Amino acid sequence: MSVASTCTSTRQAPKQNGIIDKLRSAIVQGKLKPGDRLPVRTELEIQHNASRVTVQKALDELIRDGFVVSKGKLGTFIADTPPCLNHYGLILPFSPTHPRWTGYYDALMLSLHELNESLQDQIHVYQGINRVTDENFPSLCDDVYARRLAGLLFAEGPIELTHTPLIREQVIPMVASMSGNHHPGLEHMVSCGFDLSSGLDLACKILRQHDVQRMAVIMISTAREPFSKFMEPIMNANGFAYNPVFCQSAPMEHREEAACIAQLLMSLPKEQRPDGLYISDDNLVPAVCRGLIKTGVKVGVELHLVAHRNYPSQANHILPMHDVIFDIRQMLSICLKRLEAKRMGDDSMKPVKIKAIRDSEIKEIKQKVDSLGF
Repeated sequence: MSVASTCTSTRQAPKQNGIIDKLRSAIVQGKLKPGDRLPVRTELEIQHNASRVTVQKALDELIRDGFVVSKGKLGTFIADTPPCLNHYGLILPFSPTHPRWTGYYDALMLSLHELNESLQDQIHVYQGINRVTDENFPSLCDDVYARRLAGLLFAEGPIELTHTPLIREQVIPMVASMSGNHHPGLEHMVSCGFDLSSGLDLACKILRQHDVQRMAVIMISTAREPFSKFMEPIMNANGFAYNPVFCQSAPMEHREEAACIAQLLMSLPKEQRPDGLYISDDNLVPAVCRGLIKTGVKVGVELHLVAHRNYPSQANHILPMHDVIFDIRQMLSICLKRLEAKRMGDDSMKPVKIKAIRDSEIKEIKQKVDSLGF
């Protein structure tokens, strides 16, 4: 696939395009800095061997894209916040109406809303981009190759796009939220994700505080592989016997199956069934709760619950439970800092994992963040 085939627009005038590319590249490389005054039109005409009309059309496009501003008789200047230095793209693989839209995306959008208030809407959201055939993919490529963005943040590892020039060439810095460690084709992409093992470890500690003896876990099916690498040692380290029968999963597309799993676990004889349960994905919480209600089990007495939650999403639990929290605002902030560092030439950064925290800790963090005017 060629770069041109991924763009929504092609420019018909090569000379005009050349002027745009040279000026834009000079801004990206720091040869032209915010506030610098461009040469007058006649000088640009001579430099580029172009007509006045061609130069003006090139400047008009740079003005439309926010790279330069015209100040009348004072001249044309590099914008204070050119998009190639200040604007970022957040790529969501699905739209809110898609069946695979999750609570993680909700929390990400809430965090972005807060952050954009302080950044003056410098982060643009591209929804529904998961494959090269998706409707919004060409416009994303167009913005990238026109340098209307300083970097890209993928809400998930763009596995289906690894073969495209967008990912292979990475003409702008890119970072992805990826919780695993091995992503073929994405090794050169800076990553920041959740430390899932810390969530399980914290859930174990909370359940231990309530004298739980037999712990179960219900997870999303896609999490089974990473969980299998650390589940048994973490549970054993916290005094729980690992029982594979107590570790079940449900697919995101059919999350209601989690209700049946909960009912099956509670159908065991009382002395054999779990008395503690970690729901390791917030999308499964409603279904698990509905299943437990049908069993009549006394939650908080016969069964203690701990659930994964993505902050700042609110907990609307219909049963009493404790939360293991991942702060999406922290992840988003780290990703933006890493994008900026990479744009400045720092390619040495290792993957960052966001640790799980308790509900009491998030309240302390919120107070600090609010005092700083996040």
